[in-house]
Formats: sequence, structure tokens, C-alpha cells
Amino acid sequence: MSLKIIPAGAALGAEITGVDLTKNIDDATYKQLKQAFYQHEVVYFRDQDIGDDDHLRFSAGIGELRRILSRTNAPSLKPPEIFTLSNIIENGKHIGSYDSGLFWHTDGAYATQPHAVSILRAVEVPYKDGRPLGATCFASMTAAYDALSSAMKHRLEGLQALHSRLLRDEKSNQLGRKRAELTAEQKKNAEAVHPVVRIHPITKRKCLYVSEGYTARILGISDDESKNLLEELTAHCVQPQFRYTHDWRVHDVLMWDDCSTQHRATFDYALPLRRLMYKTTLATYS
Repeated sequence: MSLKIIPAGAALGAEITGVDLTKNIDDATYKQLKQAFYQHEVVYFRDQDIGDDDHLRFSAGIGELRRILSRTNAPSLKPPEIFTLSNIIENGKHIGSYDSGLFWHTDGAYATQPHAVSILRAVEVPYKDGRPLGATCFASMTAAYDALSSAMKHRLEGLQALHSRLLRDEKSNQLGRKRAELTAEQKKNAEAVHPVVRIHPITKRKCLYVSEGYTARILGISDDESKNLLEELTAHCVQPQFRYTHDWRVHDVLMWDDCSTQHRATFDYALPLRRLMYKTTLATYS
């Protein structure tokens, strides 16, 4: 396969062409893909009409798959490693997570072992007046860290923060989006402590690791100092110069790095405009 990498012209993001994700990918091509991915933090492939088996095979070539438990009441017909995101309602129930991404966040920050990589494919994309809706915004946490002052970098050294899924639910409920109760299994892994500045396990670059969606407080400092510092850092992280916004097309496949980026969804659509996405999550980097 002859890969071509087309940078998005932003702090992160690139399109990759010259690969067919319905086919087996050799080790040399996987190596090129990973190099491009770790450099650009978000990469996407257009016109990839893949099924579940293709999605799982490609994902397993990037890293170890992780199962994500859904809170929707609708029974899933998908393999347990594939998570459904959709606003579609069938038999009075949402068929998948319909309000993920209300806040800037990094997936799995509340887990003791955070998620490594997410791979999302678009099956149905809402359109209005010929324009796609439901874009996803990404921000580079390596670029955000690099742009900090020397004094702030020094201040953050050694600090740790508590990340909580319960905080995310509380914030959603305050907006009137009542979330389903966590299952007993999900409650076992609903909060975790991580460094405010993480070192990426592959690139060794420093990444800011705080978000408005999941970071409850910074430990070892007063409540007021924690609140003020979090407000400063979370505002800094998502400035326009650190962002890439992806306008989805049907059959897009996009993967992002859950250590070096955070993201937020765009809720500018509603039924009868339908959106259907399937996601795999990787527990490890390789």
C-alpha cells in the first residue's frame, strides 16, 4: 500500500490515503500508520465502507481492544468491543450513547488505566442544507503544554488530579440531560488519580491531562487554588490554536490519541436527522 499523509494544517490532525481498511494490512503499513498517528494525534481515512469484522481487525493491529460497558437500556446486536453512539430511538429506547461529548474530555480519564486510542467510524451523518452536522472538535494537549509559561510548567510538576465519572454525570444532570445510573461494574472504576502532566508512553512528549468533563480537583492544594488552577488550565487547553474540527462524512474512520488529545461533540442536530457511529477503544499503545 502506498500511504499519503495530508496534514490538516492545524495543531493536530491529518488525512491518510492509500490504504483500504477492508483488507489485511501488513506490518510495514501498520508501522507507517502508527508513525503518522503519533505525530499528528488525530488521523482519519475517508471512504472506508467497513463492517464490524474490519473495524475490529484494524483496531487490533493498533493495540489491545478494551470493552466499554454501555448504559443504554437497548440491547446491543454488536460485538462487546464495539460501542454505539447514536441519537436514534427504536422501540422507545436510544440504541446507543446519545449525549457523549457534552464537555471537553479525554475518554477513560476516570479509569485507573486510562484509554489509549479510540477509533470511530461514521455510518450515518446528519445533513442540513447540504452541510454535515455533528462535527467533533479535538484539541492537542501536547501543543497546549508546550505553550505554557516556564513558571506554569514548574508549578505543575508533580501535581496530581482526581478524575471522576460521577462529576461528568453531575454536570450533565445540571444541563437537564439525566444520565442513566452507573452499573455496579462501572461504579468499581468511576474515579482515578493521574498526573496533571502525563508523559506519552510512545512519544515521551508531555501532555496536559485535565479537562472540564472529568477533572474534579487537583490534589495537594487548597480547594480554592484547585478551582482557580483548573479553570485556568481547562480554558487554556481548548484555545483555537490547539484545535482541529472534523466534519464527518459517511464511511469516515477516525482515530485519536486519548493521552495527547481531548475532544468535544457538536450537538447541532436532532431527530429526524440521524447520527450513527461505532467506536472501538484500545487499552494499550504499541
